[in-house]
Amino acid sequence: MGDYSSGAIYFTGLGNGTDFDSIIEATVAAEGVRLTQLEEWEVYWQEKSDSLDELNSSLLTLRTTLESMDTVSEFSEKEAVSTDTSVLSATADGDAVDASHTLEVNQLAQNDIWTNSATGQSDSGAAVTSMSAVFAFSYGGEEYSLDVSAGTTLNELVDQINANPDSKSNVRAMLINDGSEYHLQLYGMDMGAGNAVAITAATTLTGYEASDFENTQVAQSAQIKVDGYPTGVDEWITRDSNTVSDLIEGVTLSLSAVGNTTLNVTTDTDAIKEKIVAFVEGINEIRLLIQELTYVDDDATGSVMTGNYGVDVVKQNLQNITASKGSGFSYYDAATGLGDYYSTLSQLGISTDADESSESYGQLIIDETELDEALANDADAVVALFAASEQGTSDTSDMTYVSSVDGLTNAGDHEVVYEVSGGVVISATINGESCSIADNLITADYGTNAAGLEVRANTLTDGTYSGTVSVKQGKVGQLADELARLTDSETGILVIIQDNYDDIVANTQDSIKQEEDRLTLFEDRLRLRYAALEETLSEYDSIDNTLDSLLNSLTDFSS
Repeated sequence: MGDYSSGAIYFTGLGNGTDFDSIIEATVAAEGVRLTQLEEWEVYWQEKSDSLDELNSSLLTLRTTLESMDTVSEFSEKEAVSTDTSVLSATADGDAVDASHTLEVNQLAQNDIWTNSATGQSDSGAAVTSMSAVFAFSYGGEEYSLDVSAGTTLNELVDQINANPDSKSNVRAMLINDGSEYHLQLYGMDMGAGNAVAITAATTLTGYEASDFENTQVAQSAQIKVDGYPTGVDEWITRDSNTVSDLIEGVTLSLSAVGNTTLNVTTDTDAIKEKIVAFVEGINEIRLLIQELTYVDDDATGSVMTGNYGVDVVKQNLQNITASKGSGFSYYDAATGLGDYYSTLSQLGISTDADESSESYGQLIIDETELDEALANDADAVVALFAASEQGTSDTSDMTYVSSVDGLTNAGDHEVVYEVSGGVVISATINGESCSIADNLITADYGTNAAGLEVRANTLTDGTYSGTVSVKQGKVGQLADELARLTDSETGILVIIQDNYDDIVANTQDSIKQEEDRLTLFEDRLRLRYAALEETLSEYDSIDNTLDSLLNSLTDFSS
C-alpha cells in the first residue's frame, strides 16, 4: 500500500510493483500545459513592463540633467577676471555680456560697532546695576528699550539684548576682553550708512549711556564707479554690501579694498562645449537603450519590445526635436541679415550617424571642427539655440515682442492682428483668438496656446495690422518639456502602457494561482484513485497467493 503523509499520498512501489508516482507525475505534467503557457506569458509581459520602466527611468534622468541647463544663464559659461584681485574679484553667469569694465572702489561697506570703553568689568558675572534701570538703543532710526532689573550681571545684559525679539535680527551684543576687563559691544548686523546703531537718551543704566561708548567702526556704504560713471568727483554708486550682484548684469562683485581695477568678462567656450557634449551623450544613452530594447537579429527575429508603440513614439519624438529647426527660430537670410544665424543642430556639426557599419550608427555625432568654428564665430547664438527661453522677435515694425511666460506661452510662431481707431487699439487677436488690450499692449488670455504672450502695438494710425511674433525655445528646454510630457506620472504614454502591462501580469498571476490550485486538486484526486487501485490490486494479489498456496497443497496431497 501507499504511504500517507500530511494528507498527501505517496506510493512506495509495493503491491503489484507498478510505479504509480511516475504515472501520476507524468499525468499532472501533461495536464499542466496551460500552467506552463501562463508562466511563460507572465515572464513575457513582465519583461515588457520592466523594459518600459527602464526606459522611463532613463528619460527621467535625462530630463533632470536637461532642466539644470535649460536657460541661457545656466547653459552659457562666462568668466570674469579682475586685473587686481586685491581690490575685487568677480564671478559671471550666462546673462553677462562679454566686455571690459574699469572699476574704482572708493570705500568698502561696513557695519556700525559701538564699544563701551568707559565702563569695564573684571568679572563678566558681576552686577551692572543695583537698581532697576532702562537700556535703550536705536538701529536704522528705530528705537528699542529694555528694562534692566537690579542685580543684572554683564553676561545677563548681553543675553537680554540678544534675546529681544524686536531687535535681535538687527543688533547683537557681545563682550570684548581687553586683557583685564570685559566691555560691552553693540554690533549692527547690516552694512550700510543707513544701518547705524545709537545709545539713546532714554537709557538710565549708569555707566552704559551714550557718552560711555565709542563708535569704533562707523556704518558706511560701499562706493563704486563703473566705467567712469558717475562722472562727478564726489559722486558714487553706493551699495550696502561688499558683495554686489546688481551693478553689472550677470556679474557678482566681491569688493576687498579701495583701489582701481579692470574687469574682463569673456565667454568660456570650452565649458559651453562640455554642456553640448553632455546634451548629446544624454540623448545617445536613450537612443542606445532603445536600440537594445528593439534589437532585431540576423534571422529577422525581433526582441520583446520590437515594434512597441510607446518606444516608437519616444524614439520618433526625440528624433524630431533634434532634427528640426528650433521652436520660434527662423532660417538666416544672408541677403537681408534677418533670421537666426544658427537654427538647427546640424549647423553646429551635430548629426545622426547613418553609416550602418559604424559602431555609433543611429547615434548623434559631433563634428568638433564645425562646433569649434560655430562657438568662435558666435557663442551667444550657439547658446541661444540650446537654451533660449522667454525670448521673442517680430517680423514687422508694426509690433514688438514684450514678454512671455516660461512654461505657459507655447514656443513657436504666433499670428497677431490688431485694429486701430482714433489712435488706439480697439481689437486684437493672437492665432485667431481674442486678447486683452491695455495701453496698446496686447496680451494673450489664459487658456490659449499663446497665454501670457505680450505684444506692443507700435503703429497707431487707423487701420488693421498683422504680423508674426515668434517665441523662442532652445533645444534643451524643448526636449526637457517633451520628456516631462512622456514621463508624466499620470498621463505619460510609457506610464499608461506600463500600467496596462502590469494589469496583464497581475491577471496572469491570478490565473496561475487558479491553475496551480486546480492541478493540486487534480493530483490529489489521481492519488486517491491510484491508491484505491493499488489496494484493489493488492487484494487480488493476496487472493492469487492464496489460490497458489491451495493449489500447491492439492498437488502435495495428490502426490
